[in-house]
Amino acid sequence: MWLGFGVYSVTGMYGRVGRGEARQLVEEALGLGIDFLDTADVYGRGLGEELLRGLGDRAFIATKVGYRLDTERPAQCFSEECLLRAVEASRRRLGVETIDLVQVHNPPLEVLRRGEVYRAMRRMKELGLARLTGVALGPETDVLEHGLEALSRDEVDAIQFVYNMLEQEPGYTLAREARSRGVMTIVRVPHAGGVLDESVKPGEEKAISDHRSLRRRGWYRWAFRVYYGEVKPLLDPLPGTPGQKALRFIEQSIDPDVVVLIARSVDRLREYAGYASIPPLPGSVVEELHRVYVRHAAGSPEAPRSLDRCLLPRLYPPEGGGGPGEGPEEAQ
Repeated sequence: MWLGFGVYSVTGMYGRVGRGEARQLVEEALGLGIDFLDTADVYGRGLGEELLRGLGDRAFIATKVGYRLDTERPAQCFSEECLLRAVEASRRRLGVETIDLVQVHNPPLEVLRRGEVYRAMRRMKELGLARLTGVALGPETDVLEHGLEALSRDEVDAIQFVYNMLEQEPGYTLAREARSRGVMTIVRVPHAGGVLDESVKPGEEKAISDHRSLRRRGWYRWAFRVYYGEVKPLLDPLPGTPGQKALRFIEQSIDPDVVVLIARSVDRLREYAGYASIPPLPGSVVEELHRVYVRHAAGSPEAPRSLDRCLLPRLYPPEGGGGPGEGPEEAQ
């Protein structure tokens, strides 16, 4: 599993960070072998790309386009003209001839069902602007149909989605589908807004004023109840920090190509980078964590409406274990 650094960590979306400090944290990530750098033109209105200028020969750079930056507030624009113009601008800010991966950023379902966005992807490659193209789903987790539509298109080389112990669907289902089609899987929000690495404790969420404050009302309360009530007791006896065990779970449950880390300190980066030094979680614990999610997912304020069409509720029915042919082995 390839660890990546989410540049949005240092562009104001997780609190204010000076440009020099931000660039230093990127350098620290590279020094730790975290050399997949995930950014977007809209992060800091170009800052997230400018911070990576000159790093094209030291890292795999993935950016995202799909917003106009010449308006008072960034506005979505997915026409072929908008996307190609945005990629040209991204390439200049990054200081590279060809961007490793360009992702269409948060496209609505109706956009993904039209052909224009895929024509733009083909054109990016033909012009040498992008080596790979893909889709970054979101911002909501209820994106099963979005992901399946994107995965049905040959132009999509990579797909990015939310996945963690507390938000397992539709990411689990999309990861399985992507794997069957040979599409790169990129996971973001691996620590569920600070709950799973315990960087945010119960009550502290009330003071959050950054990007995480956009969580739906009551989500943190639900997340803390599930984490401290059922998840943490399963993990506490096992070696490693909470943040490292969260990464182990992702690796063992869906084996993604990349996990994009959010970090604003060197200590956190070092902690996450050391996740592979801890033993794998017992298979029984991974399975129980799936069951915990299925039992409680419907109660989450951010539960996907598509939950009944996802794989996990069928593999781990809330009433008990599945019968013959319904276990995880059958879904490989």
